[in-house]
Amino acid sequence: MSTDALKTDQPAAPLANVLLIDDRKADIELARVFLQVRDRMQFNLKVAHGAREALEMLEQAIILGEAVDLLLLDINMPGMDGFELLEAVRRNATLKHIAVVMCTGSTYDQDQARAKALGAAGYMVKPASLAQLRPMLTAIPSLRLEPEGEGVRLLRAA
Repeated sequence: MSTDALKTDQPAAPLANVLLIDDRKADIELARVFLQVRDRMQFNLKVAHGAREALEMLEQAIILGEAVDLLLLDINMPGMDGFELLEAVRRNATLKHIAVVMCTGSTYDQDQARAKALGAAGYMVKPASLAQLRPMLTAIPSLRLEPEGEGVRLLRAA
């Protein structure tokens, strides 16, 4: 029997849309390289260089029908910090369902507690890695990891 005969007629789940929010270009590039190159993790990546830009991108995504599935959110950013953005997302009826993982340089227990209290799905210290993300992602019902060759695909759950 061919492998094609084993496949179902269900359409493939789409890759998840991930918005990485960080004001430091070096940290953005490091996260991209670690996750997409080193860890061979496939997902659609969008980047915002600050919280206000992220809010605009999230609002635009709603208008365009391009749902964002996961935010990787830094805490310490000028203007509006990551906690303020997380609070704004949780107050917005059309955004509050988005999974948020804090991806920050802060190791302070009070930051971790605050992120949890605000509804973050997880907290990790930079640089981002699949090893850190995997347990958080498997606990998010709207996402799923699927093996793909030597890497993984982050998909929207059906």
